[in-house]
Amino acid sequence: MRILTFLLTTIKGLFTLLGALVVAGAGIFFLLGSSGDEEGHVALAPKGEIEPVFDIGLDPLAGGEVDVVYQAWLSPQQEAEEESDVPAGAPAVFLSTEPSTPREERESRGHGTVAFNRERSRAYVHLEIANIDPDDIVLAHLHCGKPGQLGPIIVDFGATGDVADYFADGVLSYEITNEDVAAGTHGHGIVGAFTAGCPILLVNPADRHRTIAGMELIASQGELYFNIHTAQQTFYGDIRGQLEAVPADVVDAVLAAG
Repeated sequence: MRILTFLLTTIKGLFTLLGALVVAGAGIFFLLGSSGDEEGHVALAPKGEIEPVFDIGLDPLAGGEVDVVYQAWLSPQQEAEEESDVPAGAPAVFLSTEPSTPREERESRGHGTVAFNRERSRAYVHLEIANIDPDDIVLAHLHCGKPGQLGPIIVDFGATGDVADYFADGVLSYEITNEDVAAGTHGHGIVGAFTAGCPILLVNPADRHRTIAGMELIASQGELYFNIHTAQQTFYGDIRGQLEAVPADVVDAVLAAG
C-alpha cells in the first residue's frame, strides 16, 4: 500500500512539474516573439505610432462637402385630414382664414431636397412649389413623424423671416444650422409643448433633438417631412411630402456633374 501511495505521489509531482515547464516555456516564447529581434517576429508598435489599418485618406477639412441627400414630392393627398375635420377647440392661430378646398380638388404640388454635409454642421433645403400663390403661404416647416402623423416641428422656416417672401420666386432655398433646429424646441404654452421639438426617445419627450445630426437621424428613419400651410389650408397644411434618401450613386453623379 505504501509503495502504491509513493508511486501516485511521484506521478502527480511529475505532472505538476511538467505543467510548470509548459507555462514557463510559453512565457519565454512570448517574450522572444514580441521582442522583434529575430526574423519573423513582429514588434508591437507604441500606441501612438500604429499604421492605419483602414486608410481611406483622412481629410478633416472635407467635412463641409455634401454626402447625404433626401428628397420629397409634396401633394395634398399626403395631408392627414381635410380642413373640415379640424378638431373642435383647435387654437385660433392654426385655423384657416380663407375657404378651404378638398385634397382631391387641389392642384398644388412641390418637390424638395434636404442635403446634409459630412460633418453634419449644415443642411441645405431647396423646395420648389407649383400651383400655389406664395402670398397665400402662412407657415412652412420640417416636421418629424410617420406618414399621416401630425408630428412636431423641428425647423420653422418662418422663424427667421417671412415665408411668403422666401417663396416669392416659387423656390425656397434655405441653409439650416443647429440654431434653427434648437429654435424648434422653444414652443410656448400648452400648444408649444406638443408642436415644438422632436423627441430623441419617446420615453423622454422632454429631451429633444437640437442638432443637424439629430435631424439627419430622423430623416434616415423615414420620419422627416415637409409641410406647407396656406391661408386656405392652415391646420393640416396644403401640401406635404415625406423625405426619402436619394441613392448614393445618384448623389455622386449629380455632385460630379455640378
